Amino acid sequence: MYLKKYGRITFSAWLNLELGKSSLALTVVCGVLASALCVAVGCLTEQPYRVILELGIGDLVPPVWLFALFRFLAMFTAGCGIGLVLGRREPSCAAEKYRTGMLFLLMAAAELCWFPMLFGACRVFLSVLDIVLAVILAVYVTVGSFRVSGLSGGIFVLHAVWLIYLLIMSISVLLRC
Repeated sequence: MYLKKYGRITFSAWLNLELGKSSLALTVVCGVLASALCVAVGCLTEQPYRVILELGIGDLVPPVWLFALFRFLAMFTAGCGIGLVLGRREPSCAAEKYRTGMLFLLMAAAELCWFPMLFGACRVFLSVLDIVLAVILAVYVTVGSFRVSGLSGGIFVLHAVWLIYLLIMSISVLLRC
């Protein structure tokens, strides 16, 4: 309506339009579930300090508390992004949103496996392969979510940048060992 009346749209009007087309309750629930899984995996994994000291990579990784905070925020926003996709009320994008949802589940599983693989089991090479898989899946999830919702696509672009950072960090650890 704003676009028809004035011929242009502001960011806040666009954001209201995007959020109005999706279920906000599902968005928040998906974000909370994704971040709860991230916290659970972090709690089940042994303390990463031991691995950081064993591998001598203290200068390659950020402080553990900061890294945990970023992991939590990344999973929360990714969960909210998939909630925006799955909660979309338009029937024309039903196939794309479910395909994106399935790819998100694979990406989230790969991303959640990366932390215990590197910091729990000290499997550096396998963690690099795992995060490469997560980055590839993140590209597909980003493309699929852009087809459904521009806001969720933007969220997944930021999440892909986070995964690329994890990939660079994993490769640095692999080269150091």
